[in-house]
Amino acid sequence: MLSLISANLQPIFTLFTLRPVPFTYRWRYLAFTPGFWLINAMKYLPWIFSSAYRTYHIPSTHGGPQIRVIVFEPVYGPSSPSKSKPRPLHFTVHGGAFLPGLAEQNADLAQRVCKNTGAVTVSVQYRGAPRYTYPTAHDDVDDALAYFLSEEAAKKFNLDLNNVTVSGLSAGVNLSLSASMNHIGGIKAAVSFCGVVDLRIPPWEKPKPSGFPASNPIAFLEPVFDSYAGPLRPKYTDDPRLNIILAAADKLPRDMLFIVPEVDILLREETDLIERLKKETEGTDRIVEAVFYEGELHGFPELPGIVSDPVKCEDAWRRMDEFLRQSNEKGGWKWTV
Repeated sequence: MLSLISANLQPIFTLFTLRPVPFTYRWRYLAFTPGFWLINAMKYLPWIFSSAYRTYHIPSTHGGPQIRVIVFEPVYGPSSPSKSKPRPLHFTVHGGAFLPGLAEQNADLAQRVCKNTGAVTVSVQYRGAPRYTYPTAHDDVDDALAYFLSEEAAKKFNLDLNNVTVSGLSAGVNLSLSASMNHIGGIKAAVSFCGVVDLRIPPWEKPKPSGFPASNPIAFLEPVFDSYAGPLRPKYTDDPRLNIILAAADKLPRDMLFIVPEVDILLREETDLIERLKKETEGTDRIVEAVFYEGELHGFPELPGIVSDPVKCEDAWRRMDEFLRQSNEKGGWKWTV
């Protein structure tokens, strides 16, 4: 509960005590605050009495506070691998336009991956904009992933560090893939849901795909959604850590699955990245797979059924499960649910 209270109070602290935040962000952030509180509550409260995960705090190597993560560990059945056998690691990062959030935003995904693949699954929480701009969130995620790839974590959680996968939603795709670049060859697979891969372009300049609403009711919030990278954009235009679209294929996870809604302003940049990666990996045994979902909006796997197709949502989750299981099996881990 303290995590929820802290996350929800951060906007108020930012709005009324942090002078460097421009007014153009402040009033928009204030307008977004009720929705921000509602999102956090909806993601956190279902887990408030749950014992499905444990919470840990990881030291920061960048001078920040400890980084909160939640960890799901598999429940073994009679046909499961031996409990003494080192287990795969899956590391997931929540989205939310790089705004402050909770590790529980990816708790449903983390629990599903843990249950269906047998991997120890970690969801990380990072500091967000507009109080914290680039590279703060990236540093937090880098530190958390580096810890779980350490010998200390391998021993503590009985991990197979040769069998590591990552995932992310929206901004979390950017953060997870960026962190993966610090461990070239160490991340075996990645799943991208609606990924933000090109921050050289502000939201209001991204090309609108066919079927995109003529009038965007939340357009006034776009400067807030851009407040993490926007103020520093000219300085980091050529930075592949921020702009994943610039990263060479050999810097990214070996195998990649992209879940892409077609009614999303990110469609063009995701498609460009996918096409380039396919060309760069052609003739190799690497996998770059993309599934496009007609008529679906940004974040569709998490949206309620009244605005997304439940069949397509479940198809996306199922494809994630199968992709990660196949990656783990290449590493010698076969899990029976």
